[in-house]
Amino acid sequence: MPTAKEELTRLIQEQPEDSSHEEIVRELAFHVMVERGLTDSDAKRVISNEEMARRIRAWQR
Repeated sequence: MPTAKEELTRLIQEQPEDSSHEEIVRELAFHVMVERGLTDSDAKRVISNEEMARRIRAWQR
């Protein structure tokens, strides 16, 4: 299992040479969000699509 530093280094090295700082940071943030989501899913910390839709409707009021 790679360390966080090793994983982030790999992600940075996979980016095109002409990537901007913003593009690299965006890619790293996306990776962290996906990993966090997978961890939540594995731990059964999820809600249904219907519940999410209900919550969004409540925010829009």
